[in-house]
Amino acid sequence: MNKLQRYWRMLRPGDWVKFYPLFPLAGAFLAAGLSSGLITVFALFFCVTAYGFVINNLYDAEIDKRHAGKTKQGKNPFADGSISKGEVVGMCVALAGLPLLASFAVPGTGFVFILLCLIALTLYSAPPLRFKDRFAADIICHGVMFGGLPFLAGYILAGGAITELLSLPVASALVCTLLCCEALIVHEILDYHDDLETTYTTVVGIGLRNGSLLLGTTTVLSVVAFAPISWWFAIDVAATAAIVSFLLGYPVYGCRTLLVPAAGRGYRTLMNNRILRTR
Repeated sequence: MNKLQRYWRMLRPGDWVKFYPLFPLAGAFLAAGLSSGLITVFALFFCVTAYGFVINNLYDAEIDKRHAGKTKQGKNPFADGSISKGEVVGMCVALAGLPLLASFAVPGTGFVFILLCLIALTLYSAPPLRFKDRFAADIICHGVMFGGLPFLAGYILAGGAITELLSLPVASALVCTLLCCEALIVHEILDYHDDLETTYTTVVGIGLRNGSLLLGTTTVLSVVAFAPISWWFAIDVAATAAIVSFLLGYPVYGCRTLLVPAAGRGYRTLMNNRILRTR
C-alpha cells in the first residue's frame, strides 16, 4: 500500500460518504433546489466530514490498536504506524483549512457554520472534553455535528437565510440531529462487544438491551418531532411519507446484520415449536 492509499484510508470515506453528506446537501436543496450550489456544498463537506474522521483516528489510535474490528479492517493507518503523527496533523490542517477558506468566498454566514461544525468535530474526539467518552454527550454531539449543523451550513451556503427561530430550516435541522443521534446509537450497538473491552460509550454504559430501547425511543421521537413540522409547514404528502419511511427504515437497515440472524433464529424456533406440538 503506497502513501496516498494510506492517506485515503485515513479519511475512511466508506464509513460515511453514502450518508453524512446527505444532510448539508438537503439543506442546500431546501435553499436553492437543484443548483450548482450542491456541488460546492458537497465539496466543502467532503473535507469537513473527512476532518472529523481523521481527527478521530488521531485521538483513538491507542484504542483502535485494541479494537479487533478496526484492526482487522485497517481503518486507522496511524494506529498501526504506517502514517506519522505529523502527517495526520497536516491532514487535519488541510481538511479544516480548505473549507474554511473557501467559505469566505460565499456570501452570508456559511463560514460561521463551517467553523461550528469543525469545533464540534474536534470537541467530540479531542481531550480534555472528548464528548465521545461521556454518557449521552457522545450521542448528542454526534447528532449536532453530523446532522443539525451541516444541514444549516448547507442551507446558508446555498443562499438561504434564517430570519426566525420557528422556521422550516431550523425545524429540519432538529430532525437531522435526531437522525444522526440514531446513527451513532446504531454504531455503538453494532460495536458493543468490541467496545466493551476497549472504550466507553453510552450503549456500553447502559447495556445492549437498553441501547436497543434507546434506539427505538429516538426513532419514535424523530417521527413525533417531524409530524408537527409537516403539518405546520404544509409539507407535501408524498414528501412526508418518504421522510417518515426513511426515519423508520434507517435504524432497521443500520442494524440489519443483527436483525436478519435474529429473525432467522426466531423463525427456526417457531417452526421447531410447531413441529413439537404436532407430534
